[in-house]
Amino acid sequence: MGRIALLSEGRINILEPEADSIFVRPLTCMVAEKYRSRIREINLRKEWKQSGTGAQFAGTYQPDASAFDIRTPITGLSKGLDKRLIYSINYEAGGGIYFKHPNNEDLETHIRADASVRFYELDVNSSGCIAVSCAENHFERHIALIKSDDNSYQVITEGECSDCNPKWSLKDEKLLYYDSAGFGYGSAGQMTGLGPRSIYRINTKTGELDEVLPGDKYEYSHPFEDKDGSLYYIRRPYKQSKGGMRVIDYLTAPFKILRAIGGWLDFFSRRYTGESLKTSGANPAIANTKSPQQIFIDGNLLEAEKNLRQNANDKNPGYVPRDWELVVMRPGDKEKVLCTSVMSYCVTCEGVIYSNGQYIIMGDNAVKVHLAQNLCLIS
Repeated sequence: MGRIALLSEGRINILEPEADSIFVRPLTCMVAEKYRSRIREINLRKEWKQSGTGAQFAGTYQPDASAFDIRTPITGLSKGLDKRLIYSINYEAGGGIYFKHPNNEDLETHIRADASVRFYELDVNSSGCIAVSCAENHFERHIALIKSDDNSYQVITEGECSDCNPKWSLKDEKLLYYDSAGFGYGSAGQMTGLGPRSIYRINTKTGELDEVLPGDKYEYSHPFEDKDGSLYYIRRPYKQSKGGMRVIDYLTAPFKILRAIGGWLDFFSRRYTGESLKTSGANPAIANTKSPQQIFIDGNLLEAEKNLRQNANDKNPGYVPRDWELVVMRPGDKEKVLCTSVMSYCVTCEGVIYSNGQYIIMGDNAVKVHLAQNLCLIS
């Protein structure tokens, strides 16, 4: 097996095969480290406001301003050109895209930065054209093309929807696959949630758009077409959020509104962007703490501990339920389920490598990596 690059909780890691074992090597992102250092310096300069009895009374007390894990999540990772990686990163405002060499942490090349756009999953073809899921507001995402040689930027999808996981076809380089879900609205015009994800294919030369797999009872995500025209994707049951209110909800609503507004907005932010709105407060270190009971994956709130108990008899039990399936549809053939409990995957000449949320499975081998995403073979 070659080396695999992946994201785990917003950080880049490399799976390094060595003899009969595999170890996980963190890859430092210099852009993120410089940003964290700058924020820590700012926090230290403001430390007098965040310590002492007065700060405790005002609710601004922070035990150690230099120790906070400043959030600069790397939101997309893919194999780039010339044996380099390409990654996207978001800050408090805006984001950027960079090339990085997996063997040298200091070698990073700026591609694009924008204070008004946030960047997410991305992929690059052999011509150096980058396809990226991007957001100019907090909920909608669309697919943009960026040419790494001249930095040109063109958004090619539109609408009130969330377009994610762009992937270039290996069979036909002008074809780009991605998954998308439209926003649903109630009778009063309020946003009620996302519809089922569908897989689309766009011809980047002609602009022709096709719906390849329409979501309904199931939703489909993470498409990938290999050189033979076989289409891989993740299939999972679509669970529609239930609406409506009971009488008791109306009676108690005035007492819940203020507390609910912040929580509701944060829930939508984590579901549709993967990021929390709670970036500051009396103690950001507490806000950064993740609950082991519930995890957001692709906008789905998973009951991690419950799923782990249900998967306890598996050789390598994970957080993802068994009805999240990796499926392949080969030309002229029917769908075939390759494996279950799939959160993310990559296809290699030796077979499929996938994550179930707690382990990365590579045939008979497995390595424990928490919430591994954007798996890609780099050598």
